[in-house]
Amino acid sequence: MNLYQPGLLKRPALLQALLLVLSLSLSVSVFADIHAGGDAAKGELLFKANCASCHKPTSAVLAAPGLAGISERWKGKDELLVLWIQNPPAAIASGDAYVKSLIEKYQANFGIMLGQAVNKEEINHILTYVANYKDPAAAPVEEGDKGWYVWDETEGKVESNPIIWFLILGILFLIIVLSASGVRRSLQSAVLEAQNKEGLPHLSYFTRFKAWAWENKVFVGLMGLFITGYLVVVAYSAGMGVGVYEGYQPEQPIKFSHKLHSGKNKIDCQYCHSSASHSKHAGIPSVNVCMNCHKGIKEGHNEEFTAEIQKIYDAIGFDPATSTYIPDYEQKPIEWVKVHNLPDHVYFNHAQHVTVGGLQCQNCHGSVETYTVGKIAPVSELAKVDLPGIIQLQKPTLTMGWCIECHNKAEVQMAGNGYYDEIMRRLEDTERGNEELRHYHEDDKITVKELGGWECAKCHY
Repeated sequence: MNLYQPGLLKRPALLQALLLVLSLSLSVSVFADIHAGGDAAKGELLFKANCASCHKPTSAVLAAPGLAGISERWKGKDELLVLWIQNPPAAIASGDAYVKSLIEKYQANFGIMLGQAVNKEEINHILTYVANYKDPAAAPVEEGDKGWYVWDETEGKVESNPIIWFLILGILFLIIVLSASGVRRSLQSAVLEAQNKEGLPHLSYFTRFKAWAWENKVFVGLMGLFITGYLVVVAYSAGMGVGVYEGYQPEQPIKFSHKLHSGKNKIDCQYCHSSASHSKHAGIPSVNVCMNCHKGIKEGHNEEFTAEIQKIYDAIGFDPATSTYIPDYEQKPIEWVKVHNLPDHVYFNHAQHVTVGGLQCQNCHGSVETYTVGKIAPVSELAKVDLPGIIQLQKPTLTMGWCIECHNKAEVQMAGNGYYDEIMRRLEDTERGNEELRHYHEDDKITVKELGGWECAKCHY
């Protein structure tokens, strides 16, 4: 069929329709297998080389959203998906509504990814790998089958403890070596005595080891270097763990349940921690705050909960039977155990972050509404918080790297905040300020780091 016949040229709508059908048929032929039919093994290698630094093949968040379900989310947009992976700015420029929604949802926390140097066939392999990926952590583990394992209640998974096995194998190997050495020496001595010769003298293990080491200087030297290197690595790893207390969850004098109060009853965090918005410290609620509710709520769901409520009454001197305070009662303060405790040389101000910075409690404390007693939420748990404005971090919680990373990613809203309004005015009033402001706006945002959030004196006295 000749598309350039005079009759057809007078009907541009028909010509456009034919060209659209042709284009779609070509797209289908090129991208029909983009989500399946690839080589999952090749896809795994490509994923680790190009994607694993930011994405996980599951729904978990690393430094960017997880890729699980990507085929369903981009269904019908195969060509656009390839463009998005290879050239994100070009995909954004297409004006597609779904791409626009991704930018609005994720750019503030993750930025825009760089284009990846992968072709269509390689993308096919990667998507096949993601579609067929099975999370090892999701495999069920029998409660009674713990054996020589460390059970992590927080993560709900089992991890092997290799140190125990190294110790056991090392001890067994040492016993075998010493036994074999003793047997060999006894046989040699017996042979000499059978030949009417003097048997081998009795020497301590240490003396015999020195003689053996001298005869095998090269081997002993290499082993010494290996052991020294291993000990240096172990010492370095142990040193890097000093001051890292992720998962710390001390037992409290009263089994206060955040899950019950904040989760089920929807009590706002700042009702109890009322100074978080205007003070350096978030504050621990006094017993009077507890009594605002428990003057009327005197019983829990069971006897254990009721006994915990009674501890409040014992502290302040309240008689639940008569709903009156006991006269001349010697009140006893509740000795709560502090969970989030920074070193003395570190300055942190809750009001500066909550009121000025506009951070939500969950950004640093995780999904408190799901906890029982308070704890230092691991960064892996913080990454699972699905709330607007949450800054995704990777460094261990409450470490310096964690704070630095947050200051590098946290965007400052310069308008509508009296503190930053004044900074903005100063930047706009001077020539140097305007130069700095243009530099800040190169990525269309101003971060805490750019306003001095990485200066040592901001956090250290």
